[in-house]
Amino acid sequence: MPAKTTFFNVAGAVGFIGVNGAVNAKPIPPTAIYLQNKIGQNFPEYVDPVSKKDAESPINTTWSKLAKSPDWTTQDRYLYIKTFSETYGNQSADFWNTREVHHIRPRIYGGSNEFDNSMPILAPNHRLITSWFNNY
Repeated sequence: MPAKTTFFNVAGAVGFIGVNGAVNAKPIPPTAIYLQNKIGQNFPEYVDPVSKKDAESPINTTWSKLAKSPDWTTQDRYLYIKTFSETYGNQSADFWNTREVHHIRPRIYGGSNEFDNSMPILAPNHRLITSWFNNY
């Protein structure tokens, strides 16, 4: 069976048999739900501290890849930063110099340049998420 991007969690029980033959079973409570790509990498956790947007929560495991990604221009970035500032307040130049605009649903998987599909993300974290999506 080919590997797929999927959500999963772990739950169940573990049992022990003592030297006197007594059986003791302990439940394993469900873990958090994890999102893994086709090669078993967990999705990198990232929540923007200003907008509180979570990079993972809206991800769906059935997105199809497009032939070509829609464009993202410097004008698009400017408009995003303008809307972000109007919504959440002005951020420093250092804030924007260390962040890239992340498309929560990547454009190559049908995501738009709309404000609600975007969030500022530290450049190293953005590279991790982009790398994760290379194996989506």
